[in-house]
Amino acid sequence: MKKSVKVLLGGLAAAGLLLAGCGASVVTPASPSVEARSDAATPAAVTTGADPGVAAARELVAQVTAAREEFTPPGPGLDDLSGLTGKTVYYVPANYSIPLFRIIGDSLATALETAGVDVRVCDGQASPASMAGCLAEAVEAGADAVVSGSVPEELASVAFQAVRDADIPLLYMLLAPAGPGTPEKVGYLTPDTTTLQSWNANWVMADSDGAADVLVVRVTDTPATTMWTGQGAVAVFEEACEGCTVTVVETNTGQLHKLPGLVHEALVRHPDIDYVQVPFDVVVQPTVQGLQSAGRTDVRISSLDGTLAVMQMLGGDQVVASEVGTNLDALGWYGADQVLRMMSGKPSVQNLEFPYRRLFTAENVGELDLTPEAEAAGSWYGGTDYQDGFKELWGVS
Repeated sequence: MKKSVKVLLGGLAAAGLLLAGCGASVVTPASPSVEARSDAATPAAVTTGADPGVAAARELVAQVTAAREEFTPPGPGLDDLSGLTGKTVYYVPANYSIPLFRIIGDSLATALETAGVDVRVCDGQASPASMAGCLAEAVEAGADAVVSGSVPEELASVAFQAVRDADIPLLYMLLAPAGPGTPEKVGYLTPDTTTLQSWNANWVMADSDGAADVLVVRVTDTPATTMWTGQGAVAVFEEACEGCTVTVVETNTGQLHKLPGLVHEALVRHPDIDYVQVPFDVVVQPTVQGLQSAGRTDVRISSLDGTLAVMQMLGGDQVVASEVGTNLDALGWYGADQVLRMMSGKPSVQNLEFPYRRLFTAENVGELDLTPEAEAAGSWYGGTDYQDGFKELWGVS
């Protein structure tokens, strides 16, 4: 049963920038709003376990909660990389003050160092002008490759074209999984945030036996963040969960201080809400404040990012009930692999499905070491042999 969703837009626009949750684009966001309820079937109409959507959700959850124990090379081995010693890669993160970009950048530098390649960081500072300036600097400096950390093409199109015109290999990280450009000169790498949000939606369906009353928080900072939640959460409930009821609250990172009030209002108007799905961990705390102010700490939160603080909330049975994370250290190594392939004249791996992603719940979080060391090492996602695997693949072990 397909359900319609109507949006009640707010008034004045508010300034703000989002650069979190696996790398969003940067634009001026719209005002927060509360969305009308979807035209959903009543939860009582669902027979536990009989809904094919619920059965499919349970099967998916079983797959994505499992750890990945063995490294699989993303592509063929590389030949002698000794000719790359002393080469320089420019890493241009959209905002280097955000931990996500620092973790990826550190891992990228560590990985490329094994092949004698240096990494120079130029911070985009959440500013289109700074991002374009960094790309221009890379061209002027004669960079041997450029890695864009969630800098969207449309914000610096002229600068990106200059990189391509200079015949410099270019890797887009944390954005589209594929796009224009020859594989020898342009690569793409993303954990696919739309898919990751769909994992949480499927967990909610499975956990509720297809009878969830869900409040979805949609961050509207960018077309990308809006799309991730629209296609990865709302559409999943609409298309696959006949017994689910969906309410959507819209906000942006410039007005997160207003989110507790929006959550409170939604819960007062719709007291049957028993789940909240948020797109990024930065949204968890204001959501919790809204739950507390409404006296509804029984509501279960699903989030995405896999940050230590929220993982500890999950481990401590503190409101958070499911969390999807990405091994950012591994993402840096996979980015290095793409760069080394293009720098050595080989094609980048196209449509790469990044493997080190996982859905965490009460059933598997207890096996994890919820410490900064384990978070940095990537051990929550399974084996960490990918580093040795890549060294062997590159012939530098």
